[in-house]
This record gives sequence, structure tokens and C-alpha cells, in this order.
Amino acid sequence: MPGDQIFELEDDLEDAAIKIAKRDGWLTRKFKHAGRRSAPDRWFAKLGYIFWIEFKRQLCEPTKLQWEEIQLMRAAGLDVLYVDAIEDFNAVLHDRDRKASCQ
Repeated sequence: MPGDQIFELEDDLEDAAIKIAKRDGWLTRKFKHAGRRSAPDRWFAKLGYIFWIEFKRQLCEPTKLQWEEIQLMRAAGLDVLYVDAIEDFNAVLHDRDRKASCQ
């Protein structure tokens, strides 16, 4: 992916991230909590390692409810974060690839 790529829509960032993850051998699915609107967008899994991502448009942050959900999930020991740029997603994926390989 070209550097400094800016996506106008959150869905476009998510679509680009999915392509990269699948290329690198990650399984990914849309994530929804029944009856909750604040769930992170997707989970990614590889070699028994799983993490969740909330995708945001560049320079945007999760809503108050999304932050609360992220904090609840983190408190339960889950790996949950948000990204607003494809470069950040690449860095996260690289780091999680390393963690998955070390399990």
C-alpha cells in the first residue's frame, strides 16, 4: 500500500486492512455484540492469537460508548485497539504476527 494513504470512509480503510490481513494469513470476521452498538468492527485471528480493531476515519477517535466497550474488553484481558490509518494497521498486524508466532 502506498504511504500516507488517506481514506475518506471508514469502510474503505477496513476493506484495505482486510485485504492485507488475508494476504498475510489472518482470518477476519465482522464482530457484533447482540444488543450492543459499541462493539469493535472486526476480529483477526492467526495461530491461536486473536485481536479486535475499531476502524475510524483519519483523526477520529472512538465514541464514548466505544471507548467504554474497549476498556471493558481490555479489562478482561483482550487485545483491543483502534486505528485510523492503514500504516497504523500494518504496524499492528506486524506486531501481532510476531506475538502469534511466539505462542
